[in-house]
Amino acid sequence: MADLGISHAHVNQYGSVQTKKPVTARSKIQLVVHATLVTAAFLFVAALVFGVVG
Repeated sequence: MADLGISHAHVNQYGSVQTKKPVTARSKIQLVVHATLVTAAFLFVAALVFGVVG
């Protein structure tokens, strides 16, 4: 194996383990916006597949 020079002494050193943060109003809004966009994209692709659009 190649030596990448990365020490495994501190697992959280590079931010791989996220700590729990309190839920803020901004994070709730972001969650709603992201969920809405993902749902809209899914519905659009499904409509294309089934020939409803285009």
